[in-house]
Amino acid sequence: MANPDNGTTGPELLERAMEGFELYEQGDYGSARAIFEELCAQDPAEAYYRTALGAIFLAEDELDPALENFNLALALNARDSAALVNRGEVHLRLGNIVEAAQDFARAVDLDPENKDPLTMRARLLAAAALETVEAAQRSAQPELMK
Repeated sequence: MANPDNGTTGPELLERAMEGFELYEQGDYGSARAIFEELCAQDPAEAYYRTALGAIFLAEDELDPALENFNLALALNARDSAALVNRGEVHLRLGNIVEAAQDFARAVDLDPENKDPLTMRARLLAAAALETVEAAQRSAQPELMK
């Protein structure tokens, strides 16, 4: 978590990440985004920074950059449940129901004991995805009968 090229230490990066997270929690997405973009540049191998940046874009309803950042985070850490659940939500909003369901299922598989609050969110979003599919199938049924 340190970047020897610019002299930044792990604790300094962690401090910046905590600051960025606090700004995100306060709804100051622009300032939080600036911090996490800086952190991504300083330590491109840290998946958390990409996940945080994706979450900021998701909160701002900017789905394409959110998806891109969650994909990058998962390329760095395939077991990042936050990135999986959030990417699943992006897919759900984009109408990519199968991809959403796959992400939610993977997140649930990573936490079989249901200890992570994100797993509950994944289960709820998976149920929403299933409901969307079932509703689409019901509305298509009458069309098939004509």
